Amino acid sequence: METITKNFYLKLGISENALSAINKELALNAGLKLSPFARSRRAEMLKEAIAFPKGKNQEKRKITEIYKSGNFIIAVGKPGKEAAPDFKRKHYITGETMNNKNDMNPFIMINGKKVGNDLTFGALFEQIAELMRADMFGLELLGTLIFRMAFMLDHNRNQENKWRYIPPKRALAVLKKRLPEVGGVPIDVFLYFIDVLALNEDVKMHTLGHENAQHDYGRVNTLLTFAHLVAVLLNRRTLAKFSLAFAYPPFNQSPLPHTTKNISAIFPVLSPSL
Repeated sequence: METITKNFYLKLGISENALSAINKELALNAGLKLSPFARSRRAEMLKEAIAFPKGKNQEKRKITEIYKSGNFIIAVGKPGKEAAPDFKRKHYITGETMNNKNDMNPFIMINGKKVGNDLTFGALFEQIAELMRADMFGLELLGTLIFRMAFMLDHNRNQENKWRYIPPKRALAVLKKRLPEVGGVPIDVFLYFIDVLALNEDVKMHTLGHENAQHDYGRVNTLLTFAHLVAVLLNRRTLAKFSLAFAYPPFNQSPLPHTTKNISAIFPVLSPSL
């Protein structure tokens, strides 16, 4: 893969000022250990999610709102499908057959009504793949934000002292112009939704044996798989490497390798030396 420099972006019509501002906002701090940085934040958000109120069954779910943007609300309903008594999973450590009792159902509402059907990972992959036809720099920026989201780099405590995702302002402003929507919802709503989806993956891993976000299983590997897909669409990772990883642990996912050198080559605006 050829080295991507500032000139690459200038030829795409990205102004030097805009590129510099985005790079300053998104560049990774030198020496930052990503997984350890995220661990305590993930554990706190996981603990909060497990304590969300739960209804008696799938038909009587209790709803918890997590994000709001305009008329859109991103929420979870509990219990989720995997919490049903007859849903069978294997505990990752003991091998015991059990359900995922803490499962949640992430969804989007507008004006009080649910938007679309429950989205599978396959459906989300298709929505992201469609963005190739829209704007390649927008797609790259989306992948960059998803990578940062994996490690909760853009999460901050709200007024209730709870961790919440806050998209970087400059990057989001550019993204809204280049990719206004994904799958029929505004780009910021899409980002909030996949953050909640990633939270639910941490909940599942915790419930089934990988407790308290002590590993990258869950949020990190889920979102790095999305970032890996974007890297393939940008022609910065091969489809073969992306596809092959699904045949092996961790849990049939394909997380993007994230050494400093590797990730700066794939998403250059993360590099302090762009």
